[in-house]
Amino acid sequence: MSGANPSTKKRRNKGKNPPGPDQATIGWKEEEFHNLVREMGFLPDWGAQFPTPGSTAMDAPPDYITLYVAFFR
Repeated sequence: MSGANPSTKKRRNKGKNPPGPDQATIGWKEEEFHNLVREMGFLPDWGAQFPTPGSTAMDAPPDYITLYVAFFR
C-alpha cells in the first residue's frame, strides 16, 4: 500500500488556495432555485433570478445582490 488516504481527493491546482465563495462557480439546478424561491416565500416583486451557467457570486446584475442558500436553510 502506498499509505495515501483513498478518501482524500487530490486538488487540481496543487499549491494554490481553493477558490473563495465569491470565485466559486454557481452550480445550482434551475429546479432547486425555483424550489427555494417557493419555500422561502420570495415575492415576485423581488425579481429573484436564476444565475446564468458558469457565473459566480460576483456576477450579480446591477441593482441585484447575491444571497447564499445556506443562510436560508
